[in-house]
Amino acid sequence: MTQNTQRHPFLDDLNEDVTLVSSVLRGELTGRDQVLKVVKAAGGLYRSQTPTFLGHADDRMFFQYEADLGNGLTASGMVSIIRDDNGGVSRLHIAFSPLGAVLSIAERLKAAVSGDLDADLFL
Repeated sequence: MTQNTQRHPFLDDLNEDVTLVSSVLRGELTGRDQVLKVVKAAGGLYRSQTPTFLGHADDRMFFQYEADLGNGLTASGMVSIIRDDNGGVSRLHIAFSPLGAVLSIAERLKAAVSGDLDADLFL
């Protein structure tokens, strides 16, 4: 994936009660619609995205990438995708670094979804 118009293949497999944990959130977010809203909005912040690793271990898939945030910052992202016995995604853990990128993503994401989600959820 090199463009933010391409979608992550796991998004179609999210369970209704999927949980998202992220370095840009103060707590867990549960529910397919809310998780989709956050993941899509975050992806919309990237000018470009370059995959650096994709691997599997048991019921987990790991996806690592570099993202140009378009504001002079670059973020390293790591996504851990956990699937249940039926193949549905039950849990996502999305971590970013370095701290400046984390704070930038959190601030911009908060503004992007502020009408739909509690602003206190974000850093």
